[in-house]
Amino acid sequence: MAKNFKLFYALLKQHPEADKDALVMEFTDERTTSLREMSEAEFNALCSALQHGSGQGYNRAGMDRLKAARSAVLLRLGRLGINTVDNWNGIDQFCLSKKIAGKRFAQLDVDELKALTSKLEMIIRRGGVKVASSTESAAPSRPKAVAHILIPTNPKYLN
Repeated sequence: MAKNFKLFYALLKQHPEADKDALVMEFTDERTTSLREMSEAEFNALCSALQHGSGQGYNRAGMDRLKAARSAVLLRLGRLGINTVDNWNGIDQFCLSKKIAGKRFAQLDVDELKALTSKLEMIIRRGGVKVASSTESAAPSRPKAVAHILIPTNPKYLN
């Protein structure tokens, strides 16, 4: 099958953060920046990576953004008193709350993580997380300026 340059450029247009020369260099092991000089297998691997989101590193910038967004959320969770060191079950339980994110931490994309960072900042500014316990009354009195989020009565995420 011949190289389909039209397909390549259509796929490249869908990824504005990607650089054509850098991609070609990466998929040819730094041999060339020319699409014409790529082998057919290299070209097909590059197109597949652009089309299906896998590949060697075309999405490195996206992964860097995801990593930074996850770090920002984990930092704020630590400020709230949630143990973030090897406590993925606790982090997931916290994030699964409908009032927080409604998803597991690993399933959150960059936009959801940014929204969660803002939400956690708001919680921090307003006094932190209130953990529900069995000794509290059903309707405790709260100051109007402090927002509390009730977490399940078995706070495994604090381990």
